Amino acid sequence: MFKSAGSYKTISYGELHDICFRVASALMKRGLQHGDRIAIFSRNRVEWAEADAGALLAGAINSAIYSSSLPEEAAFIIQDLEASFLFVEDEAQLQKILAVRKEIPSVKGIFTFSEPFTASDPSWVFPFSVLLQEAPSPEAVRRIHELAEKITGEDAMCIIYTSGTTGSPKGVVLTHNNYVRTLEMLIEHVGDISKLKRNISFLPLAHAMERFGGYYLILYTGGCICYAEGLGTIVENFREVKPNYFIAVPRVFEKIHAKITQGVRSASPVRKAIFSWALGLGKKAGHLKMKGEPLPWHVNILHRVADALLFKKVKGIFGGELVFSVSGGAPLSKEVAEFFAAMDILIIEGWGATEATTPSTLNSPHDYRFGTVGKPLPHVEVRVAEDGELEVKGPNIFKEYWRNPEETNATFTSDGFYRTGDIGEIDEEGRVIITDRKKELIITSGGKNIASALIVNLLSGGRYIEMAYVHGDRRNYLTALLVLDQNAVQAIAEHKGFRDNLSWPELVKHPLVVERIQKEVDAANEQIPRYMQIKYYRVLPAPFSIEGGEMTPTMKLKKRVIEDKYKDLLDSMYKES
Repeated sequence: MFKSAGSYKTISYGELHDICFRVASALMKRGLQHGDRIAIFSRNRVEWAEADAGALLAGAINSAIYSSSLPEEAAFIIQDLEASFLFVEDEAQLQKILAVRKEIPSVKGIFTFSEPFTASDPSWVFPFSVLLQEAPSPEAVRRIHELAEKITGEDAMCIIYTSGTTGSPKGVVLTHNNYVRTLEMLIEHVGDISKLKRNISFLPLAHAMERFGGYYLILYTGGCICYAEGLGTIVENFREVKPNYFIAVPRVFEKIHAKITQGVRSASPVRKAIFSWALGLGKKAGHLKMKGEPLPWHVNILHRVADALLFKKVKGIFGGELVFSVSGGAPLSKEVAEFFAAMDILIIEGWGATEATTPSTLNSPHDYRFGTVGKPLPHVEVRVAEDGELEVKGPNIFKEYWRNPEETNATFTSDGFYRTGDIGEIDEEGRVIITDRKKELIITSGGKNIASALIVNLLSGGRYIEMAYVHGDRRNYLTALLVLDQNAVQAIAEHKGFRDNLSWPELVKHPLVVERIQKEVDAANEQIPRYMQIKYYRVLPAPFSIEGGEMTPTMKLKKRVIEDKYKDLLDSMYKES
């Protein structure tokens, strides 16, 4: 399903089959060879899947570039791949490619999804529609089937580039076997997925998690992918397509949680009381469900009342037919997960990596514990190294880094386990708990090893602090850079009558706002040992962003960029005065 002319249209599997064979045949006519690489530079849309699946049928190895990437970032991936053909979304992405054309000599042709096509475009730029003009000949169909028969499980299927939080992106080579075996293991782990008929896709398809769980999984099980128009219209799209399932990063759930709680704070006393009562009842019911225990009859009756008064409205935000959703890519706050579970909205958290074809562990709808990332998938082994790093072995683990044997060798142990770079533990029930990233551990000048993720979650768990970056490597105490929630700050300013005529930089320096932020920092500090507490902090004038360079397209913070960009601000918190 995809939005066109203001309403959702559909494509059947039969139509998709025809389109993909046309794409494959046309690419082969233009010289695409088995094993050639192609790249897609676009936001999620139906043509993304048509180009990807069609190129796979022609024997290509596929890759993708985040639509937010700068020209030089796109050029790095295209150069590294030595890509033969590119698929770009529109004029904006095409201009990025044209700006670096001399740096990507391997490219034979570019196909644009958005039309109309302009005659001024270079001769090697074509509208995507040219690939769909002719039905494949019987000979072309025979060649496509012959290619498929020759492909083995160990052949590369796609190359997905890491987000590059700590250095240059690396191309993760994933095989056909990686995907097929991981899909089989996931279905065995989750159990009955017959109710997952519609998925809404909005996390970028260049993200390994969306490619696996929001694209290949849905096609593998015969479901329907519904493409969202964008994050700006996601709530409207939820209501239109009524998804049964979707994948998101924690930031999406955190923003919706913040919006709901902020609305409650400005509600009437009666509505606040109803919300508090219903939430408390929902948490009690949610705890019993998590343990697999039935609801007592009186709790069940009250729960139906709470559903009519509140839960149904909150579930309506997601379309009202959600079975469950999956959160990954970063730790999800236990508080946020429990909040939604209380409303009958189940978010199951998983853990893995691009190098693990995405999932290594996953909570399942019938066996989950908030605060953990679940148990390993069948046939996947997870262990804890002496330094606390989690190591994984299984059919889901990648083949190699593209043309990078040194990095490949360095990331595997002598007995074949993948070094994940995550620090964690395994509880007595076999559930994995992630505590931090190995490269993000802070080692103070006093020799303390500190997991910053816990502190970040505590700081950003309040009403006014939206994001936090904790600093203190080789320093004698910890400090933080804070990004405030503009809506929450402006709401308190309006409530107290001092918002008028104040700019945002003036607003964050207002004594009442400063007092509220300090209280949230103090509340976070009270929950952790003294050596982990934040001694000083600075409020940033603007949020971390992809455009600003501080975040990856997968919403991870880039440590090196932040440390360089805000060096003076960070240093100012360590002067003796």
